[in-house]
Amino acid sequence: MTGAGQPVGAAAVEGLRRNGASVVGIDTSFVTDRDLAHIGAQVNDAVSSLGGLDALVISGWDPALLAPVAFEDVDDAMFEAMWEGGMKSMVWTLQTAIPHLQRSGGNVVVIVATSAMSGAANFAVASATFEAQRILMKAAARQLGPEHIRVNAIAVGPELIFTDATAADVHYLAPNAIAGEQSADDVVGVIEFLIGQSGRHLSGQTITIDGGRWFAP
Repeated sequence: MTGAGQPVGAAAVEGLRRNGASVVGIDTSFVTDRDLAHIGAQVNDAVSSLGGLDALVISGWDPALLAPVAFEDVDDAMFEAMWEGGMKSMVWTLQTAIPHLQRSGGNVVVIVATSAMSGAANFAVASATFEAQRILMKAAARQLGPEHIRVNAIAVGPELIFTDATAADVHYLAPNAIAGEQSADDVVGVIEFLIGQSGRHLSGQTITIDGGRWFAP
């Protein structure tokens, strides 16, 4: 599990362990061109400690990506840190994990915010990054499917990810009557479904868990 130091990843690690899974949490969220070897070492060390890799869950983001900023105020350095950093982190983590997943026929789950589909005021770069990660997930699912590796995404409400979700000003398609207060714990059961036998026919899909507020395509 990447992003284990942030609320969604931390809750997922705790919940999966509570339900009997062996989980190692790592952090590959803050990347530069010099961090490829560091990411690889973290992934490989985690796999070694587990004795193999049945599933990789990718979450966790640079804090700069999660704070509101007006689109016109995004400069080159911020874009490099937020968009480029987020994509490099996912690409390098996947590249390191693929040989291990090939041996196990394992699974990949990518966690994003629903703003990937809806967009969000003051979170233009974050929304673009999440949607790019969803597209990369689909491309990976196409390539890895013949090797019996499934790749899916979970989209959660921005309140679980952004530091100030009210600044996103996201207007959902339906009232939140059935959702109640969403918590990071809600992600655990969906991860277990996707990586388990019940989800064996799902790949390249985005499962949205926000109480029906956003209807994902």
